[in-house]
Amino acid sequence: MPFCANCGRDLSPAAVICPNCGHPGPGAGVAVVAPPAKRTEGFAIASLACGIVGFFALPLVGSILAIVFGSVARKHIEQDPDLGGADMARAGVIIGWVGVAVSVLAVLFLVVVAIAVSHSSF
Repeated sequence: MPFCANCGRDLSPAAVICPNCGHPGPGAGVAVVAPPAKRTEGFAIASLACGIVGFFALPLVGSILAIVFGSVARKHIEQDPDLGGADMARAGVIIGWVGVAVSVLAVLFLVVVAIAVSHSSF
């Protein structure tokens, strides 16, 4: 007995569409062709990975690399419509900028604490 390729429900051989999900059935006589998948830009993947690593392990270096890789990826994706990963690149850039901001705030905090400790008398 045939089944729906989309939801897995049993179908009659003459079913034109699946009554459960509306996917074309065996009686439709129409070949369903999926659009070709876009290739993901490598710099977009690197941007997101560096942003995550920069946020948790290598604060300033990883964050700066995430910003640079994300910018390069977005430029490549704009130039080539067959490339995907724009959202991944955008996320990497955002995480990179947040990581830079947190790093700068941490350095400022440490400077203020060092000044306060050096001026306090024990």
